[in-house]
Amino acid sequence: MTGLSNRQPCVHTYLAIRHGKRTLLMLLVSNLILWEKVVSVPLNVSESGLNEVSLKDLFDNATTLSENITKLATDMRMEFFYNNFSSRTFSKILISLHKEMKLDDVFNKCHTLSIKTPETKAEVRKTSFEDFLNITFSILRAWKDPLKHLVTELSAMPRVPDVILSKAKAIEAQHKILLENIMKVVPKVNPAIQENEDSIVWSDLDSLQSDDEEIRLFGLYVFSYCLRVDLQIVEFYVYMLRCLHIHGNICYLESDPSF
Repeated sequence: MTGLSNRQPCVHTYLAIRHGKRTLLMLLVSNLILWEKVVSVPLNVSESGLNEVSLKDLFDNATTLSENITKLATDMRMEFFYNNFSSRTFSKILISLHKEMKLDDVFNKCHTLSIKTPETKAEVRKTSFEDFLNITFSILRAWKDPLKHLVTELSAMPRVPDVILSKAKAIEAQHKILLENIMKVVPKVNPAIQENEDSIVWSDLDSLQSDDEEIRLFGLYVFSYCLRVDLQIVEFYVYMLRCLHIHGNICYLESDPSF
């Protein structure tokens, strides 16, 4: 079980996203994901077989994709805050939420909130490889249709900057590839995961289609926030999946002595 980097996937960062004053993390966007890639241990092909090699490749690809998509989602949200198209309304929303002490209200609007995830360090330790995979699959699947709608509605909105639209298109395209990647992992681990109930329904399309610009921009505010949070969670889970596949239960440990 050698070859782990000194900085393992940051469990306390994940828990901060899922629990407590979640929206305060918006001020730390560039520092939320500080994990280094886990150094791979060569597999013995004669013992593991081609399926194991293929599974590792899938996790390698998923790791890179999840990193890229998280960065794109973060960049897109920052564009909403700084671009003239939306900066005034986004700033006004944020100030209003702070004044009214309703920061958690935005998180509670996220359509994936019903997906059960570990909320404490102890629960993270008890979360199995299959559970991490199941949650990852559920979150990614829940964003498939919303991302398609985002691109469609942004394309139809007046004055949408190319930089925002291009990032939305890139997120939607890479999300599709990542979801397909995870869907290839599922039957190799537990085909029953594919038999889960239908994907969670996203019901905020009306806000993006509203004739009222304030409502549209508030819809984009919530959308971009929830998307970024969920992709950060997916990135953590993909790191855990890859690490557990290669190194086993040592991945539940963390270098932080307070853990």
